[in-house]
Amino acid sequence: MSHASDEQTWLDREGQPISCTGKLRVLRDNEVELRQVLSDACADALLMEVGPVFLRHRMERLLADVMVESGVVEVVEKEGAE
Repeated sequence: MSHASDEQTWLDREGQPISCTGKLRVLRDNEVELRQVLSDACADALLMEVGPVFLRHRMERLLADVMVESGVVEVVEKEGAE
């Protein structure tokens, strides 16, 4: 199944497209793996009658927490301010 994100370009911290095929391969592989894990987690949560709005907020919070823990939050704050 093709998704819109399959066609999107990965950008570096300066907003320039990443062109290194090795980096792109790793990023795309990670995205495929993450998509599958998220899909499974969403399916499980919905089967357990978790509300979709709550599920989305929970997933967004999880991503925000991971970004803080990995030190990416500074980049996100700078990009969000522009």
